[in-house]
Amino acid sequence: MKRWRCTVCGYVHTGDQPPEKCPNCGAPREKFVEITGEEELIHMHYGQKLSYGDEVDVNPFFGDYSGVQPYIYNLPVGRRVPLHKHPTTDELFFIVKGRIRFKVGDKELVAVAGDLIQGKMDIPHTFENIGDEPAAFLSVKGPKPIDTVMLEK
Repeated sequence: MKRWRCTVCGYVHTGDQPPEKCPNCGAPREKFVEITGEEELIHMHYGQKLSYGDEVDVNPFFGDYSGVQPYIYNLPVGRRVPLHKHPTTDELFFIVKGRIRFKVGDKELVAVAGDLIQGKMDIPHTFENIGDEPAAFLSVKGPKPIDTVMLEK
């Protein structure tokens, strides 16, 4: 079976031929290229992890990291993630696209493509897409402390 990547959004399709149109972004078949070799083991188009649904979607990158945990968050227009905190790790947010309102502790700010936000462990945070298009950001969580990992086993 062949694998095809949409050059518009990064969606990956498995099949003998690319689809008539991308189920993720609607791009026509001509926008697909065949994935060859193992380049995707070290390189991934960020669009491959974007989605255009109505729900908040969180997609891990690669999936084989032991030290850091990278994810792409997809936020549809008007969607918000409830206030929460991470008691054992810090988190960085790199805005890929859109306009997102963050609340970190008692500070509130608006971030756009290219901005970086820091979330320290045990500090409550939330985020909401306040733009007029789907938003996406890369979230990277640090490693959990050794004693926490040991306790979870």
